[in-house]
Amino acid sequence: VMLNDIFSRFDDLIDIYELNKVKTIGDCYMVTSIPCNELEHDGCSRVCRFALDMMKAVQAFNNTGPRHGHITFRVGIATGQVVAGVVGTKRFLFDMWGDAVNVAARMEQSGLAGQIQVTKEVVDHAGPNFTFELRGTLTIKGKGPMEVFLLKSANERRGRRSETERRQSAIFALPARSFSMFDNSEY
Repeated sequence: VMLNDIFSRFDDLIDIYELNKVKTIGDCYMVTSIPCNELEHDGCSRVCRFALDMMKAVQAFNNTGPRHGHITFRVGIATGQVVAGVVGTKRFLFDMWGDAVNVAARMEQSGLAGQIQVTKEVVDHAGPNFTFELRGTLTIKGKGPMEVFLLKSANERRGRRSETERRQSAIFALPARSFSMFDNSEY
């Protein structure tokens, strides 16, 4: 019941940000922004806004009562190439693979509870409408030292999307107690 309540809140946010739910595995919730409208490639910005609103949804969930206890989440966002598709002949399942998926998972795993940790590429791709804080350089499994940032907030959107926001498309995967997200627009 608890997991269904949280996932249902995330499902509602997917519609708002025009993202696509790929699958859930246990407490993992995987989402992508592709396929997306060819004219509006702002997936990285949508992913960042979605992550911020997910944290608000978790806070609202925690405020509903003590029956489930207090839950904290970690979020990780990275950018890069992915391969996506359906494999096999039984129980068809759309899935994604690639370095960006792995880096996103590492961003989450090395992240802080209640925070959204991102790579330098996400900072560059998200555009000027977000506030990031440098966390420092972490040794990331399979990658080595990486400069990482915390996504702190989004400026209120007014009028048209920025050129940077329009050019970006993103994919991301996110475990329910920890979120990993990634963008593949430049590849």
